[in-house]
Parts: sequence; structure tokens; C-alpha cells
Amino acid sequence: MNVETKVGIFVILGFFMVALTTTIFGNLDFNKKEGKTVYFRLNDATGIRAGTPIMYKGIKVGEVQDVAMKDNEIVTRVVVYHEFDIPDNIRFNVKQSGFVGQRYVEFDVDPTVQPKSTLQENYEYDGKQNAANMDAVMAKLNDVAAEMTTLLKSFNEVITTDQSKNALQDSISNLKDITDSVKKIVVTNDKNIQEVIDNAKNMTDMLERVITQNEQKINTSINNIAEISQTLKAFTASVDKLIANNQGNIDESLQNLKDITTKVNAAMDDIENITRDINDGKGTLGLLINDEETKNDVKNVVKKVSSFLGDDTNPDNENRMTLYATVGADYLFDAKSVNTGRGYVQAHFYTDPKNFYMIGLSNVPPIAPNSPEYDMYGNKIKYSDLAISLQYSHIFYNVFGLRFGVFDNTLGLAADVYPLKNNNLAISLEAYDFNTYRNSLDVYTKAYIRWHFYKGMFVQAGVEDIIGNINRMYMVGAGIRFKPSELGKVANRTEQKAVKEESVYKEYEENKNSNEESMKQNNNQIDNSKNTDTNTKNKPIEQKKEEKKNKDFYDSLVY
Repeated sequence: MNVETKVGIFVILGFFMVALTTTIFGNLDFNKKEGKTVYFRLNDATGIRAGTPIMYKGIKVGEVQDVAMKDNEIVTRVVVYHEFDIPDNIRFNVKQSGFVGQRYVEFDVDPTVQPKSTLQENYEYDGKQNAANMDAVMAKLNDVAAEMTTLLKSFNEVITTDQSKNALQDSISNLKDITDSVKKIVVTNDKNIQEVIDNAKNMTDMLERVITQNEQKINTSINNIAEISQTLKAFTASVDKLIANNQGNIDESLQNLKDITTKVNAAMDDIENITRDINDGKGTLGLLINDEETKNDVKNVVKKVSSFLGDDTNPDNENRMTLYATVGADYLFDAKSVNTGRGYVQAHFYTDPKNFYMIGLSNVPPIAPNSPEYDMYGNKIKYSDLAISLQYSHIFYNVFGLRFGVFDNTLGLAADVYPLKNNNLAISLEAYDFNTYRNSLDVYTKAYIRWHFYKGMFVQAGVEDIIGNINRMYMVGAGIRFKPSELGKVANRTEQKAVKEESVYKEYEENKNSNEESMKQNNNQIDNSKNTDTNTKNKPIEQKKEEKKNKDFYDSLVY
């Protein structure tokens, strides 16, 4: 083996040892410090990489280990040296020294959040990055520079044209003419200008004397103005604070006011268009106002609706609607001496003799009024509540009826039996409150009998909560049912009767006066003639008896 070969092998081995040594020791960080590993969730990882230093109050307190994605979020792993206790209310901000300096992460304290402890090992925190960073600032500056370049280019293009040059030359010439005109005016009015200057000087001297004589008052006024200024400043600060705290509400109110104004303007335009169309006879309302045939058709429709709603002049009209009002009260009691009461009002709308709708309002009484913990349906209450009923009923063969709808704020159904031809007696069974009842059967049932015994007045009795054993109550009650339209008829009849009785009484008074006049004449005849017979003597007495009888009759007609 010659010398050149040995030298070549030695050189190769030397390069190999250098590379191996570099690889082994290059991965060793002799200055690496131990610390706790902490994770931060970030919105933006621009400028962050492994080895990026972390600064806190101007001191390096750690470094970035790596940056990764986790659940579609950026998570960076950092090491915070053990000798530093960093509070957990810090923000994670990426900065750089100058415009082209080294990137680093700065921890700064968020003043709006109170710290709970220091950064903990293997905990994951919200980085709370500031919206602005150096990249964003540089990007904005680049945009501004581009806009300025475009603007200067456009300005240069405008100025370099012949038309712009001529316009600029004309402007300079006009400015020169204006200067010459001003110069001539000043020369011509030099004396007047001098007088104005002298007057201004005299006025200044006078003001100086006034200020000197009233210096104390002026100082006092200035102090007052200063105090007022401070007060206005404090008031302005309060107003600014109030506006800042309610900026969202103010913006929302202004937007709502703007929307309302827009809608009002649109509505006024629509009203104006509608009014114009009505005046021109367009549309249904225009025809109704301007066309006689349409008016007659509407009158006919109104007559038919009036007949449907209860035209008493035609009692045979089965298609008319009839309204009944019911007012009643019930007394509830049980074997445990628990007593309470219930009142109700109802309105029945009969569209025909076989169908009606019922709207009612009643109170749901507590079981024990002295300690109202539960109502009669088993629901816990604080006070007696009002309940609404809204039901529909259909009567089959004038004997059997079915009702369903809302019973005391709950859904339910009922069956009614009318054993008498005039429907004055009704036997009813109701079931409702299927969801809230406390018994295992989960339903509230009620059975009762109602008897209309005289001119709408009725009495009723029954049992409530038949199936349940906890709240079973016995009920007796009474009430009255009437047609509201009949009240007007009763008042009309009463008025007519009063008028009739008044006319009868007037007739009685006239007859009375006539009889008294006749009696006077008869008495005069008796006094003048002593030879009258016995029948003639007894005639005034009989007339008195007849008069008293008539008076008693007429007095019985007057109330």
C-alpha cells in the first residue's frame, strides 16, 4: 500500500469522525434548563416555532417546544423554567424586536382577570392573544404604501396632461390678478384703512382701561368659569362613562328607531296609495264606498249575519246564534271536615240547538283554605288560582251530549244526559287533568246533577274525584242562567208597564175628579129638595161605595 492510499484512507476516516462527533454533540444543548411543561390554545401561530424564547417582564422564562393541531385548534407546548412562578392570568403574545428583529413570545398579565394560581404542570390554558401583531401591522403598512403609490401615480398622470398644465397656468394667472386687485384696493383705501387701524387701537386702549379697572371682577369671573369648566368636565366624563357602559343599548335603540322610521314611512306611503285607490274607486273598499250596488250587497250580508246572531223577531229561525250566560257558586266538603268554595262564570254560544261552545272562568280552590298547600287536583299551590275552560259540545237526539276541550286549564272530555224534554235536568260526568294528578290512575273525575227549576235558576249536587281517595269532595251549588238579550227586553217591558200604569193612574184621577164634581151637584140637589124619595137619598152613599171600590182597584195597579 503506497503512501497516497494511506493518506486518502486517513483523510476519509478523519472526515467520518468529525461528522459523527458533530451529529452526536450537535443535538446536545448544554445550556438547556429544566422546567414544567404547559400547553396554550392559540388563534394564530404565525412566527412561533420550536426554540422561540418566552419573555416575562423583560426576562427569559422559558421557550417553545413545538406547535401542533388538536381538535381543529392550535396547541403549543412550552417549557417554563422552574425558578419562575408565572400567574395563570397571562396572555400569549408574539412580538419581535424592531421591524426585522428576532421573534419572541411575551407573557403579559391580563388586568381584567384575577389570577387563581401559578402555571401548573401539563395544564392547558387559553392563550388570550391580542388581535394585533407585528405581521398584521406590517401587512397594513404594505397596504397603505400600495395605496399611496397608486394615489401618487394617479396624481402624476393628472398633472402631466396638457389640459392640467393649462388649468394650473390659468389658476396662477387668476391668483396674480387677484393679488393686483387687492393691492389696488389697499392703495385706494389707504386712508380708510388707517382710520380703521386707529379706531382699533383706540378700542384696544379702552379695553385695557376697562380690564385694569375691573381686574378683580374679571379674575373672579375667570375663576368661576374655571369651576364651571371643571364641573362640565366631570359631567362630560360621567356622560362618556354612561355612554360607554350603554353603547350597545344606544346602538340598538338607534337601529330600532331607524327601523321604526323606515316602517312608518313605508306605512304612510301604503296608506297614501290605498287612499288614492279608494278615491278612484279601485279595490273592494273603493267599490264599497263609491258603488251603490256593492253597498246594497253589504247591507244584505249584514242582515243575514244579524239573523244568525239571534234575531228575536223570527223565533223559528234555527240557524241563529244564541248566547247564554251562567253565574254560579259551589260549596265543597268531605268527610275530613275540609270545606272550601268555588265560583265560576260561563258563556254558552249555541250555533244551533245541537251545537254550542262554552267559555268559562273559575277559581281552583285549595283543599284547606287555612293552609293552602295543594289544590283540589293535587297540585302544590301558594294561593287559589284562576282556571280557564274552553269546550265544544254536540247533542245527539236532544238526549245525549258529548263535550271535549279544556277543563280548568287541562284537556278533558265529558258526557251529558238530558232525561227531560225541555232539557231542564242534566246529568254530567267529566274526566280531565290526565297528567298532573297525584293518584296512580292519573285522572280527575266528577259527576253531578243540575236542575233548572224556575226561570233560569238552578241547583246542582255531585261528587268530585270519584276514582281517587285522597281528594274526594262532595259538592252542592246554585246559580242562574240567562240570555243577555233578555235583559234588554225586561227593561223595555218594565218601561212600557210603567208608562201604561201611569196612563191608567191619570185616567183614574180624571174619573175621580169627574165623580167628585158629580157628587157636589147631587148634594146641591139634595139640599134644594127635601121631598126626594129614599132611593134618591141613598144614591150619594152608593156612589161613594163605587168610588172607593174604583180607587182600591187603581191603587193596586200603582207600585
